[in-house]
Amino acid sequence: MIPKIIHYCWLSNDPIPEKLQEYMKSWKEKLPDYEFKLWNFDCFDINSSQWVKEAFEAKKYAFAADYIRLYAVYNYGGIYMDMDVEVIKSLNPLLNNDYLLGYENQIGIEAGIFGASPKADWVKLILDYYQNKSFYREDGTQNTTPLPKIIFKILKANKLLNKHIHPLSPDYLTAKSYKTGQIHTTSNTYTIHHFAGSWHGPKEKLYKLVKNILGEHFAKLCSRIYKKFK
Repeated sequence: MIPKIIHYCWLSNDPIPEKLQEYMKSWKEKLPDYEFKLWNFDCFDINSSQWVKEAFEAKKYAFAADYIRLYAVYNYGGIYMDMDVEVIKSLNPLLNNDYLLGYENQIGIEAGIFGASPKADWVKLILDYYQNKSFYREDGTQNTTPLPKIIFKILKANKLLNKHIHPLSPDYLTAKSYKTGQIHTTSNTYTIHHFAGSWHGPKEKLYKLVKNILGEHFAKLCSRIYKKFK
């Protein structure tokens, strides 16, 4: 069973944006009997993970948080939530299993909200991916593979997906298109992931905007031009 703990990360010294605070109000309104645990470098040793330290120093905060969210859920159990997740109704009916997972889309698991009982084997498999792992590839480029794809690949490789683990359809936990921004709620919807991108800098936000409008190929071309002339 999944304990009533909500884990969340904020690795910046900046104030939490008002928009995120609005989403977080829904947590306490809909989950009044849950414990809320903030993860930052006051409670997590940045030097304990090469991946976290390198990603943070590269100002890729979302990738630093990828490891911390897995660490929190594995060691304590509970549910991790991005701060741009809006809770629509109580999560209590979803706590009876040893896992809480949903699809973000057809090729990735929703990593903005997921949960597990303490010391869950499937979380350990994903956590092990980051053990003694550099944020940089051998060619010096950053390993910015999104966590949804990593989770999907590891669960599939270990033959857990749709055999021992059956993720919920996207309308349960995501209910919003990352590409178009359109919200699609149903009677199944517990949370909406708004994909606010609070960890992203101006460059990343511009890349996402160009990609959504003109496609990934054109966005990559613009990114290469930017690097050449900056």
